[in-house]
Amino acid sequence: MKKKQGFVQGALILAAASLIVKIIGAVYKIPLRRFILDAEGIGLYNSAYTIYNVLFIIATAGIPVAISKMISESIVKENYRETARIYRVSKILLTVIGLLGTAIMFFGAGIFAQLISAPSATYPIMALAPSLFFVCIMSAYRGFNQGMSNMTPTAVSEIIESTGKLVLGLVLAYIMLPFGKNFSAAGAILGVSTGTFIGAVYLFTFNRKNKRELKALIKNSEEKEQRTTKQILKRLLTLAIPITIGSTVFTLATVIDLGMIMNQLKALGYDETTRVRMYGYYASDAVTMFNMPTTVISTLGVSIVPAIAGALAIGNKKEARTTAETALRLTVMLALPCAIGMSTLAEPILNLAYGDFGATSILRILALGIVFLSLVMITNSILQSMGKVWIPIANMAVGAVTKVAVNYMLVGNPEININGAPVGTVLCYAVTSILNLIALRKYLKPEVGVSFIVKELLVTVVMGVGAKCIYELVQNVTDYKIALLAAVAFAVIIYFAGLIILKAIRKEDIDSMPGAAKIHKIIGRFL
Repeated sequence: MKKKQGFVQGALILAAASLIVKIIGAVYKIPLRRFILDAEGIGLYNSAYTIYNVLFIIATAGIPVAISKMISESIVKENYRETARIYRVSKILLTVIGLLGTAIMFFGAGIFAQLISAPSATYPIMALAPSLFFVCIMSAYRGFNQGMSNMTPTAVSEIIESTGKLVLGLVLAYIMLPFGKNFSAAGAILGVSTGTFIGAVYLFTFNRKNKRELKALIKNSEEKEQRTTKQILKRLLTLAIPITIGSTVFTLATVIDLGMIMNQLKALGYDETTRVRMYGYYASDAVTMFNMPTTVISTLGVSIVPAIAGALAIGNKKEARTTAETALRLTVMLALPCAIGMSTLAEPILNLAYGDFGATSILRILALGIVFLSLVMITNSILQSMGKVWIPIANMAVGAVTKVAVNYMLVGNPEININGAPVGTVLCYAVTSILNLIALRKYLKPEVGVSFIVKELLVTVVMGVGAKCIYELVQNVTDYKIALLAAVAFAVIIYFAGLIILKAIRKEDIDSMPGAAKIHKIIGRFL
């Protein structure tokens, strides 16, 4: 098998892939939203995705993490026969789940569309159903490779999947546009399903090589006691079910949120077209921008599970703690400037992306939640890798209740309406992240440092104020696009210069990165 990647190296591979995927997604979704579907059509598109996400989370959220954890534990103990058995059992389990999920989504599309007060979303939901099966197949392959600390196949498959979505989604959406926005949205989503099929084919081909290498390791290794198929299945489900329940809590809250928002807007007197358009501003324009940095940051969580699980499997709690500390610090360093920068420059960002800044007030609020969502992702992964799978569930349930309660109170207010939705989302993630950090402090005791947080806040505030000033000054004399570019460039320079000057980056953080020696040569003397 290939040499293991360190967790930061694996995270950087996934982060690079996520960045490429986000660029492809922007090339796909921005023209889709701006020139084909507009706010109404994209509202239908996102309504279908919201339903899909519930079944997607139920089918795939916990099992890949469980596979990754179990395989990393068996590999560190050199029990390769058990590794092969875990892999086989997980593939069978996910195939069955994928078939059931696809059937439920396809044949229940009309019922789901009625539940969210958007009957026009029926065909988009049906078009998205096949992707659930292919995503389940990919989850088995990805979980296996992640357990082997090899993030490259996951990264490549994500890029392939997104490229397929880009090409076929735009073409099909355009072809179907004369038949109506609902058919056009269905065409765009059918491109998504085709992309997942192509990604699954790639992983199937790649893992045939892995299977041969694993057989060679089994042949050359000594016989060790291993669990039966029944025991492996029980362990998989024991690990996966709590994680799935925890992830489903947020997703169900989002579905309840969707139904609640649409019904409250209906009660305020808005017709279906206007309701869908308003939801499109929130769920497509604002949430798409909100998710961009968090998608990249979430790769730390995928990479950290096998790293911490492997360390704890051999009793190395110190290594597990150090890994968690590095992950938390990197999360804050990435998320905080993204949150402040996006909130500060919300209007020009939306204008550049969509030619429509109707979601500006929503994004200004929602962007502040980037840091909290990022912390939720990484702390969930750390707790799950430690075996504390029920703690994130309880914490996410509290956050989800907070979200629903706040949205119920605010969205129904005629003066606030859709602008209440981002407030509930930010508070949801803030509550959950705080509760997770308290739990981590109790069980693993990672030390991030008050001085680090103070330095981060200071640098980020200076960055945000400076970027806003630069944008306003440059905008007065030239095009807003150039002003936005100048503001972002200034923000990046000021932020990283501030981190170096205040010594907020530790040598240990750099040591964990690929190319650490070269980075030390550049900035090491300042640390």
